[in-house]
Amino acid sequence: MKKVIINLLIALAVGGILAAIMFTNQSSDEAIKILKSIEYEYILIAFLCVVAMWLIGSFAMRVIKKGMIGRQKDPGGNLLALMSHEFISAVTPFSSGGQPALVYVLTKKGLDAGTAASLAIIRSFIYQISELFLSIIGFLLLRNYLLVHVPHFYAIFIPAVIICSSIVGVYLAFLGKGKLANKTVQLIMSLIKRFFPKKHEKIEKTVYESLASFKEGVRIFKTRPWFWVFAIIFQMIELLCIYMVPVFMLRAIEGTYANALPLLVCTCICLIIMSYVPTPGTAGGAEGFAILLIAPFFVYSPALPVILIWRLLTYYSKILFGGISFMFALKIKGSDGRKIKAKEMMSQADSMI
Repeated sequence: MKKVIINLLIALAVGGILAAIMFTNQSSDEAIKILKSIEYEYILIAFLCVVAMWLIGSFAMRVIKKGMIGRQKDPGGNLLALMSHEFISAVTPFSSGGQPALVYVLTKKGLDAGTAASLAIIRSFIYQISELFLSIIGFLLLRNYLLVHVPHFYAIFIPAVIICSSIVGVYLAFLGKGKLANKTVQLIMSLIKRFFPKKHEKIEKTVYESLASFKEGVRIFKTRPWFWVFAIIFQMIELLCIYMVPVFMLRAIEGTYANALPLLVCTCICLIIMSYVPTPGTAGGAEGFAILLIAPFFVYSPALPVILIWRLLTYYSKILFGGISFMFALKIKGSDGRKIKAKEMMSQADSMI
């Protein structure tokens, strides 16, 4: 918890520095003028896009969960788990704490740990592959415009695609026959046996039961093509919601939707590449890449207020609302009784929702 607080302070400090620079440099008068002239109803719409992203994301997670547990009752907690994931991702380097937070909340709500882990891996895989697909399609459709109007576009786009493709490859290895998952668990158990020998036997049984449950959840979901289709559709809609935020910001600040599609594509690429900056919440890197990929579309506005508003909407809102959700998640009681595991459906006509 101390690390979370330290990382949160780092992220807030970067935002504070950005705001301080904006109001103390030579363009502060312009920044204040922009803040006064903004059409705030469109900023509200931009924020509602963020809210829609959270709601649709929780619905996509529900679809994945239903594809695993079949007719069994959904124990709930999807939105709470997603918001907790958003908060911990926002305050840990490489968003590394997001998946454990997601698994933690889902298990507290009654899902088996292995099934929750398989849900987290499948969700992340669908997220990455959807993001990669949308960025490539956007590039192919708008290649000529992007190469002319975005400086050093290839230098940003190609590394983004390579990194995202590599992550997709790692997830495919986990979702394959389970060899990578086996090796990962074996490595962890060997470390526990070496450094915590007294706890090894107690932990080993639980870990391998969760591993078996993880494999079963993945195996069952892989046999449900329609659940994959719906999960990917909802995931793409979720991503498009967050890509729309700068578009409505452009309308609010400069009164235009000009070049909205290229802005969508550049936002997609910006989110991919900045997610691999090794700082809490990608602080520092996010602002830098946004200046390169998002700020140039705001022709008549200084970059700093644009980037600050964008980060307030898309990042600091996660900290605020995700943090509140995570506090609730910590206080909820764990479910009593047997945990819900992945289970085959009795009929292909089962409801997905």
